[in-house]
Amino acid sequence: MDKMELNEIKARLKALKFNHKEDKKARKERILKQGFKAFVFEYFAHHINFIKKESSLFRNFIYDNIEKLEKTSKHLCFKAYRGSAKTTLLVRLWTIYSLLSNKKQYALIISSTLDIASESIATIKTELEENAKLINDFEISLGDEWTSEAIVFISGGEYKKIKAFGAGKKIRGTNYLGKRPDLIICDDIENDENVESKTQRDKLYKWFNKAILKLVARTTENYLYLVVGTILHQDSLLNRLNDDKRFLIYDFPLVLNFPDRLDLIDKNNILKDDLKGFKIDDENLNKMEILKEYFADTPSFYSEYQNKALSNETAIFSEYKIIEKEQDFDLVVLGIDPALGKAKGDYFAIAELKRIEKNKFHLKASGYKISPSKMIDVILKLYIKYLSLGKVVKIAIETIAFQEFFKDKLKEEALKIGIVLSVCELKNKVAKELRIDSLAPYINDGTILIDSNSNLLVEEMLTYPKAAHDDLLDASEMAFRIASSAGNADYKAINRILSKKKFKKGFL
Repeated sequence: MDKMELNEIKARLKALKFNHKEDKKARKERILKQGFKAFVFEYFAHHINFIKKESSLFRNFIYDNIEKLEKTSKHLCFKAYRGSAKTTLLVRLWTIYSLLSNKKQYALIISSTLDIASESIATIKTELEENAKLINDFEISLGDEWTSEAIVFISGGEYKKIKAFGAGKKIRGTNYLGKRPDLIICDDIENDENVESKTQRDKLYKWFNKAILKLVARTTENYLYLVVGTILHQDSLLNRLNDDKRFLIYDFPLVLNFPDRLDLIDKNNILKDDLKGFKIDDENLNKMEILKEYFADTPSFYSEYQNKALSNETAIFSEYKIIEKEQDFDLVVLGIDPALGKAKGDYFAIAELKRIEKNKFHLKASGYKISPSKMIDVILKLYIKYLSLGKVVKIAIETIAFQEFFKDKLKEEALKIGIVLSVCELKNKVAKELRIDSLAPYINDGTILIDSNSNLLVEEMLTYPKAAHDDLLDASEMAFRIASSAGNADYKAINRILSKKKFKKGFL
């Protein structure tokens, strides 16, 4: 936080007025009884822009649950998007609340560097120096240590301390008045540099386990570890904590649901109609601007806003190649991975795999969240489109359970308009993960080129196998299996024959 921001906070604090006639003891007791949210809204309205109702799902969750969670677990981790106010809320205001409510006595704020941790100290100092209502109600006076790295203050006769540290620095044995820290907050302790190599990630993780998690006294029961941050790498500390049973992990991305037809949006001309199905954490934010950021730098967007680091280092599809322009093709296979609708959250996936050379394919994959009946229309339109171009068209689909029912319904609807579909039915006997893995060599060596507009497919590739979805990859694998097995056919000759024939009336 720079001097301009601090000066703005000071100016806002000076402009605030409060009822001096109200009994401060009664007000303090009332607020503390109501909890953290009441504390923030009463004393820190200048940090939340004087709002009357919180619009963020993330911040509402913190207000409603942080004190319950603190009683449930001594190790909490919150992954939240950049701009969510996680540092303001969970690091600065929660620290002040914990100390002034006498829940905690000695707090540590640890960030990737000491300078960044000191920014939180600077903000807290400003509140303890300038927030008249807070100072009045909690009888705050400054102690004998008041620096950019550590502060001591007194509230109601109780001494409190907050100290800043940078990640990886010597921190063992720190104590105040003979007591070890009882509130340890790690706020973005990772940065682009210390996640760059596995050696650096391992070093930070080792330091976190051997130094940070050993800070509290063995006999202390009233303590809390709070880890807050965004994901910078798939192998980051925050992601490694997923396997640590001590921690309760909560994930708050900015985008809860991307637009229904993300792959069809013109990134240079985003329209209001493009926002259908688009849900975000805070509906007061500008959705148009969010989509522009997504298209401008998708990998950074996923890291900073979605808590998904699209790390090429560990992704098995990391060397994929993009194809920008449409090329002539002679065969197209439509890979279909049906979904039962929106309830489960899976995408209804269609992969369009076009053969552009003997051993070269153009892959475009799209995900839909519409009903199966509407998807039949989408598939038939695609089929007719390619058939009318004189291309050989095949459909690859798994035929078990619902998929087989869907296949039969698809063929039935096609017959109604005079089309006999060329459907290749697949009985998958190999695990889906192994089938998807088998695509990697062909994607990485450029045999399969990825369409520049297949945003959801790229997301799945760069987060696989830990992706939330793999529906588009599954559809792509089925399409490629059929296309490669049909490799011996002379499709150019087939197309020459088809071009000389006229379709029967009513066929299209």
